[in-house]
Amino acid sequence: MQRVKVKLSYDGSCFNGFQMQKNENSRIQTVAGTLNKALLKLNIITTIVGSGRTDTNVHALRQVVHFDVPSFWIERLNALQSALNDYLMPSIYIQNIELTPEFHARYDAQKRLYRYIMYDAPYVPYLANYALHVDFIDVDKLNLYAKTFEGKHHFGLFKKRDGGPTGDERTIFKAGAYRYHHYIVLYFLGDAFLRSQIRLMGGFLYKMMQGKLTEQDLLQQLDSGISISSTPLPACGLYLSRIYY
Repeated sequence: MQRVKVKLSYDGSCFNGFQMQKNENSRIQTVAGTLNKALLKLNIITTIVGSGRTDTNVHALRQVVHFDVPSFWIERLNALQSALNDYLMPSIYIQNIELTPEFHARYDAQKRLYRYIMYDAPYVPYLANYALHVDFIDVDKLNLYAKTFEGKHHFGLFKKRDGGPTGDERTIFKAGAYRYHHYIVLYFLGDAFLRSQIRLMGGFLYKMMQGKLTEQDLLQQLDSGISISSTPLPACGLYLSRIYY
């Protein structure tokens, strides 16, 4: 068995998150579970390890996973990619497979980039699973407020309570927002993120844009440990955009 690094994208609205579940069936399907089924079709029994988990309805533009494959496939990686895509499309697409001995998709990751997509144009029904419809937003203000999250902070009040036993300290290298036509893109580049951290940070910022919260409220929750708001943005607009190694 030899290790391969796999880049893939997926439509999160089709899945109950990334992480494989024991009770998967026709109603409960995950990205890793569906990929595992595709590998079993090719008689590949292996363990799939992702760079990180995404929740139900969260999309990925460039998720990265690793798993081990029999040596038979090493000279046939293009054929492996094609065979997997025949099974996985249209909800999952394998972008690239390469041989990477000693690689670990999660522990070797240095930075992770997430984007959250909103739009303030007239409502479009077919965007319901892919972007959040909002009233007009002053993107310059949103960009300024988002940068408050930059640096090393304890994000314990920006995670779900069942977010796991890991420590709450994380570093955000870059945060901000920009407009692309009628779309508003909110982004966070960090070393790692707690469960639902992006959506909770985004939810706080959105309330600020609505005039319901202030910059002082944000500083209190971020630096003083005073819980003020724990309303996440819907998952539909969140995209795991890139993993840096």
